[in-house]
Amino acid sequence: MKLFNVAVLLCWLVLAISPVRAEPIYHEKHYPSGSGPFPLVIALHTSGGFKTVKHLIQRYVDDGMAVYAPDFFRRHGLTPKTRMKTFSTYRENIEKELSEIVELAKKDPKIDSKNTFAVGFSNGGFWVCYLTGTSQVNAGVSHYGVWKANFGRSFTNPYPMDYFSNTSSPTLALHGDKDHTQKMVFVSKAWDKIKGKGGNLETHVYPGADHAWDRKDSTKWPYNEEVDKDAHKRTIEFFKRHMK
Repeated sequence: MKLFNVAVLLCWLVLAISPVRAEPIYHEKHYPSGSGPFPLVIALHTSGGFKTVKHLIQRYVDDGMAVYAPDFFRRHGLTPKTRMKTFSTYRENIEKELSEIVELAKKDPKIDSKNTFAVGFSNGGFWVCYLTGTSQVNAGVSHYGVWKANFGRSFTNPYPMDYFSNTSSPTLALHGDKDHTQKMVFVSKAWDKIKGKGGNLETHVYPGADHAWDRKDSTKWPYNEEVDKDAHKRTIEFFKRHMK
């Protein structure tokens, strides 16, 4: 009986000290018709939250790509008001969580694991840089992305520039020269730093375009249909160029 009690106690101790693997962060999966496997797009939302990427998912599905869309705010209780904690307090947590989503997607039998990509909008553009900078996807595109992830005039936060090296995956940055949220004076400096580190970065600047050009329901930023359509076209062409 004593031996039985000792065995039970040991089992409880093992369970108590064993690391408990958390479930992946909330994410949605969308596939084109058919059995696949399909090339993958990790779609990353803005500081406005998960809803800001949902209206864009179908266009990638229509282009024959599967979409995994993670909500990287939900687990940490982040909101538009606390968005800056994305890049500081919770940066390392979100890095791990997005890496888990990529690995999870690559094990999906409906996904072509050799052809994985990322697209991000504003805040999500920052995380595209993480996934491409660390070569976890074939290529990625940042739409009006966050390149200066701190308040004030200085570059006290070295990210997302520090993700890049000469082994990083190709990245395309699309930005408007009238972006009042991520101003070109800072964006240009960030791009120069990335190129100085050997990062494989291509850029395209839209004359007259502001932030969040794809937001038809926004009262803050005007919808720019011409830029929206061109940005999506460039994104798909960039992905196709880097397919294996």
